[in-house]
Amino acid sequence: MFQHRVRIAALVLMLTPAAAQADWLFTPVFGPTFGADTFGQEHISFGGALAWRDAEGLGLEVDLSYSPNFFEDASDGFLLFSGSGHVFTAMANAIVGLNGDAAARVQPYVTGGVGLMQMHVVSDGGLFSTTTAEPGFNAGGGAMVFATDAVALRGDLRYVRSFQNQVPSWTRGTDLDVAPGNFDFWRAMLGVTFRFGE
Repeated sequence: MFQHRVRIAALVLMLTPAAAQADWLFTPVFGPTFGADTFGQEHISFGGALAWRDAEGLGLEVDLSYSPNFFEDASDGFLLFSGSGHVFTAMANAIVGLNGDAAARVQPYVTGGVGLMQMHVVSDGGLFSTTTAEPGFNAGGGAMVFATDAVALRGDLRYVRSFQNQVPSWTRGTDLDVAPGNFDFWRAMLGVTFRFGE
């Protein structure tokens, strides 16, 4: 009876597929924000991403970014906002490798997910100050080019947008709207990815 159970256990182990190899990826990044609600102003954004992927390049990623001067001297071509402020985003994303091989040297991917956006705006002289946190999403793609098994250069382009459509009461009905409300922009990032295998 005992030998029979051992044989069944051995057969189950043989028929069970081995766990797929997985990787952890850590990427510090920087790059410009542009388009949409940047009003033609390009400012540097800093951040980082931590991702877990399986052997086919499918995984989950946490992406953080901070744009310290996002609202500095914003203008729509007619009106000028004189002040400063920052944008912070924290997103939980799915990441999908397009070539289905997390061991390839060149790895293109698409990504998208949801999270939190925080916008802080301060006018010159401190006449007004507002901080808004609201849900948002991001979507985009890029590629990682591995120089070694553990280090890659990563380029990434994403569209970031809030879900809410708020009335920018502090702009007093002007056309210049740097307040949150369907707030959106593009973000291009470059970074170095460090891969840690499980």
